[in-house]
Amino acid sequence: MERLLKLDGAYNVRDIGGYRTLSGAIVQRGRLFRADGLHQLSQRDQETILGLGVKTIVDLRFDDETAAKKDVFAEHSEVDYHNISLVNPATTKLSEISNLSDMYKILLDQSNSLLIEVFRLIATVKEGLLFHCSAGKDRTGVVAALLLDLAEVPRETIISDYAETETNLAPIMDELLAHRPAEMSEAEFRLFMGSAPENMEIMLDHLYSVYGGAEQYLSGNGLLADEIDSLKHKLLKG
Repeated sequence: MERLLKLDGAYNVRDIGGYRTLSGAIVQRGRLFRADGLHQLSQRDQETILGLGVKTIVDLRFDDETAAKKDVFAEHSEVDYHNISLVNPATTKLSEISNLSDMYKILLDQSNSLLIEVFRLIATVKEGLLFHCSAGKDRTGVVAALLLDLAEVPRETIISDYAETETNLAPIMDELLAHRPAEMSEAEFRLFMGSAPENMEIMLDHLYSVYGGAEQYLSGNGLLADEIDSLKHKLLKG
């Protein structure tokens, strides 16, 4: 079974399971999914996601994003929908940062309480859970990287998982370009929409040099030991 879901209205919806950890264990499939925007999902798409056992949606976007492009599951009777707004890289001019990884470091350093809220929710949910932002790359990418690092997935695999977004969004890049902010050039926008591996490499360097890794980051910011154990169980146990 492919990790990437073939949907009509979204292009970066994928299972984070299936990866081998440093100990040789396999991250469990069908439990946690990462995604781009869900506002254009067809009825078939919705049935596909629900059919995978997803009962909880965590929308990481800001209010203006959720209002303009409403998540199809926001008021769905079969889904528990949560909106936890994380840092939005689009609000920072690219000219003011050296690369996207700067935004990821800011997210780790300044949105720690919100990230703990996200991870506490993931730890408590028993059924399948899907988390997403607009492109499924930045905010979603940081959450996915922390989860995979917690499971002790190799660094190279985490970076590869992050970089996959650029390939997945390639079919709709022209459409995305047509709606880029007026103050942003095409070159800047392509850089912003890309997922160059070095962005995640720098973020992981920061995660380890400042915090010691995902588990230390989460525990140091208030996630309880039993919640961390619950996350590990969800990621690794049958």
